[in-house]
Amino acid sequence: MKRFFHSFFITIILLCSHSIFAKQFYRFKNNEGNVIVKDQVSNEMIANGYDVISETGQLIEQVPPGKTLAETEKERLKELEKKQEELALRRRIRDDAELLRQFSSIGDIIRNRDAQLLALEQRIKIQASKSDLLKLQLEDQQRQAATHERLSQPIPKLLTEDMKTTRAQIKDNVINSELLEKEKVTVADRYEKDIIRYKELESLRKTIKKQDSRNDGSKAVTYDCPNRNICNKAWQVAQIYAKDNASGQIEIITNALIVTSRPEEDLDLGLSFSRLPSKGNEEQIVFEVTCSDTEKGAALCRGDIVKNLRANFLKTVKRRID
Repeated sequence: MKRFFHSFFITIILLCSHSIFAKQFYRFKNNEGNVIVKDQVSNEMIANGYDVISETGQLIEQVPPGKTLAETEKERLKELEKKQEELALRRRIRDDAELLRQFSSIGDIIRNRDAQLLALEQRIKIQASKSDLLKLQLEDQQRQAATHERLSQPIPKLLTEDMKTTRAQIKDNVINSELLEKEKVTVADRYEKDIIRYKELESLRKTIKKQDSRNDGSKAVTYDCPNRNICNKAWQVAQIYAKDNASGQIEIITNALIVTSRPEEDLDLGLSFSRLPSKGNEEQIVFEVTCSDTEKGAALCRGDIVKNLRANFLKTVKRRID
């Protein structure tokens, strides 16, 4: 009996060992469409995909085609481009917010530009006056040197050093003047871009209002702030509300304006909030919804979804502030 059990356990161990160490094969179709079976994985198999099979031909696993180096590099570049676009978008949002924070109108931008250009122009004039004085100083030093030469006297070392210093100062002054002229061009270009961008943001604001009027026809929702502290809290609620309910992401966010991306598809919703002065020292927050410029978009803006979205904003503000 002991011999029987001993033989039985040896048989079980051998069967398990055979199962564990059973050889696997790899089956795939080559580029000509022929089915090939190998006992090792090759680069061709990785590129085409292959089946893992047992010695009896039973399918164990299907391995999909691997990515080529070109495909991998293409995906890497695509991911890199996406990250760069996201960074550029965040940079633009930050720059737009700063632009709207600094200036309340295009007139403000122009006045600020003119003030900076005037300051630079005054500095350039100062540099020009300084250059004229240095040139007169050099002429006087050169006359002194010429006098020594006519008398067959050596030019004093101090006078030679003074002329060298004056020439260096004239050269530096020319460089500084050129830098100031370049700075004038840079400032003018920068403010020109700011003016163009501010006009674009104003146009976007008007477009949102126009689309809202065309697609819906109802008045914007207005929350009247009882005081500045509550208005600050309501403005934070508006930011969260825009993020949670708009189809796209927030593109502009400042102390006075929140605008999400423009709706493109039929069921997209765009949200905007404006913080405006009201009677006396009070403020109000104006909430508007925009739909895509299509028949379905117009129907969406006239429907219950947008109506509820408008009504729920006031409820959300009161619930979170009270």
